[in-house]
Amino acid sequence: MKDEIVEVKQAVVNTFEGEKLEVQGGAYLSPEAWLRTEGELERLRAKKAELEEKSLLVPSLVIGAAIAGIALGWWLGSDDD
Repeated sequence: MKDEIVEVKQAVVNTFEGEKLEVQGGAYLSPEAWLRTEGELERLRAKKAELEEKSLLVPSLVIGAAIAGIALGWWLGSDDD
């Protein structure tokens, strides 16, 4: 196929089960384009999951530092009587 992505206005698709489906609009991806797109999506999902894990680290550190600061201030500010 000359183009990897073909814009579709209207088409009839024959499935492997022998069923004919009428399609209105969309796009056809060649197998190479689909594999490349799927690989890129998988890479982006993995990167997003990694960033989400890191994004929980910073708030945890800030809250931990605030609690430690409050505890230290309480201890230093308390009377030693």
